[in-house]
Amino acid sequence: MGPATGVSRGSTPPGTAGGGGSGHGGAAPYVPGESTLLDWKKDQGFHHAMNREAGSKKPMVVFLYSSSMNKDCCCANFERALFRDRDSVKEFKSWTCYKQLIETLKDEEKELLAPFMLNMKKPALLFFDSEGGLLHKQQLCVDPPKFVKVIRSTKKLSDMRLRLRKSHLAERAKARKHMDAGRYGKAIVMLDKMVENRRVMSGFVSKLVDQDLAELEKTGNELLIEAARLKEEKKIVDSFKLYKEIEEEFERLEQLSKEASKHRKELLKKLRDMGL
Repeated sequence: MGPATGVSRGSTPPGTAGGGGSGHGGAAPYVPGESTLLDWKKDQGFHHAMNREAGSKKPMVVFLYSSSMNKDCCCANFERALFRDRDSVKEFKSWTCYKQLIETLKDEEKELLAPFMLNMKKPALLFFDSEGGLLHKQQLCVDPPKFVKVIRSTKKLSDMRLRLRKSHLAERAKARKHMDAGRYGKAIVMLDKMVENRRVMSGFVSKLVDQDLAELEKTGNELLIEAARLKEEKKIVDSFKLYKEIEEEFERLEQLSKEASKHRKELLKKLRDMGL
């Protein structure tokens, strides 16, 4: 019997327990990427998810897997249990779904994935808001009826980010005004508070805040270098001033010495005139 095409509710289809690759009770061996029930974007993966056109309000889920994971219990669990569970499939309709083979990831995609600290030997479900901000990552097997709650709560978090987007952009704009006016301390305080609330910030706003903080760090380093340079210049100027003062003092002493020598000669003449 080939892979089931029906949808179960709260149960794991035959052949998904354990490694999920050998097939039990006549079920066909598990083949990574076999799921067709979700509305997967055709020939589109992680790169497309992170670079899709702006304006979409629909959050995204990316299924990362490898063709060599036919014996991986979690990979089979995702495809033969979660992606076939009726309630889960219903929830996934609110998401734009992408599949990505791990072995086909490009270097730039691997760099984008690096901050998520994934175990590339395991499959992953990555939930993103509509602007590419990470909402949730899943690399362990799930119980579909329970995981439905995770999908719903993650969708609510995505909706919250969308609602708060304008207020967060306004807050970031205020921080930018402080930066442009040279009030770096106030800007850092505002941006740091935003970072503390990163969980409710959309991916776009989060990137802007990170860029601002990086710019502030660069500006801070440049100011430190400039301050060090000015300090060094001040040392040189102060040294030159001291040298001039010493030079002037020597000139004064030299003049005094000449005057003393002149007086000495005059005194000696007077003493000779007196026969002394």
